[in-house]
Amino acid sequence: MSYAALPVLGTPRLTLRPLAMDDAGALVAGAGNYDVSRWLAVVPYPYEHRHAVEFIESVHAQANPFWALVQGGAVVGVVSIADELGYWLARPAWGKGLGFEAARAATDWWFGQGHDALVSGYFEGNERSGRVLASLGFRLTGQERRHARAFRQDVVSNQMILTREDWAGRRGFTVYTPRLTLRPLAEGDAAAMVRLARPEVARNLFKVRPDWSVEEATDFIRRSAWAGWPHFRLAIERGGEVIGYIGCVGDPPAVVYALTPGLWGQGLATEALSAFLPEVFARFPLSQIEAAVFEDNPGSSAILAKFGFQASGRRMQSSLGRLEPAPAITYALNRNRLRVPA
Repeated sequence: MSYAALPVLGTPRLTLRPLAMDDAGALVAGAGNYDVSRWLAVVPYPYEHRHAVEFIESVHAQANPFWALVQGGAVVGVVSIADELGYWLARPAWGKGLGFEAARAATDWWFGQGHDALVSGYFEGNERSGRVLASLGFRLTGQERRHARAFRQDVVSNQMILTREDWAGRRGFTVYTPRLTLRPLAEGDAAAMVRLARPEVARNLFKVRPDWSVEEATDFIRRSAWAGWPHFRLAIERGGEVIGYIGCVGDPPAVVYALTPGLWGQGLATEALSAFLPEVFARFPLSQIEAAVFEDNPGSSAILAKFGFQASGRRMQSSLGRLEPAPAITYALNRNRLRVPA
């Protein structure tokens, strides 16, 4: 495949397109930051314009998959699959989950070409990249010493591999508990969503209108589709019947859930969250997940507290199930504080 034939890929926030010579300035601005180049094996420091030009020329000549990561018209990094998966982000783009989006898009393309495995690695101390790779399904295979041009010395590199089987295991999202199945919502669940949208449920949610139509529920399901990114909702199913939903939505990501009123007080929300939250942290390199609860819904606040959520603020919150905004408490859960009730 020629480099010109490399496809343009998309994620919720990024466009991955082939590198162009006009990108040299952006590469210098991004990889020229020592905080970035210190974690890359082949990038020298200082990183000058001539280095960027030589790099782009070599990419075009070798026809390896290298993509520029574009957000809002600006190049914010690069992802590649030459001998292994590699990526970097400009310093201002760190901590937003963009590395995960880019790496997932590239690995999906790679396995879509029929390959059986993909290797990658990260320098000891770069735990952010390690978390991204683990979230994609990469497994540690060992350590080796590799030369880091920015350091001008050999450093320890953690080597990892993603098999086709492990990649495929991240494609879906179905989790089982003793009483429940959590699985992606389907358009056939629209009738169940209509039954769920009672006034006493909708008033505790933000995006659900009471007594909505099947068409509105279907649109809600389409916008909640699981696509591999941290913006989705799953059906909560018991005995083959959909009794609610649970999800991770918004930016920053926040947990949301709802259950049929007749099943409140039976520990089902706690059971669903006990399976859902660890899986979310395993699948996405999130440092924390948030939540918001209306002040007049203390039951949900008590449930969140079981898992280590801590109040982080208060705000006025609108709901399609309320006539006017009402006070709500915001919560945050750091991945290192997650606890699952016995």
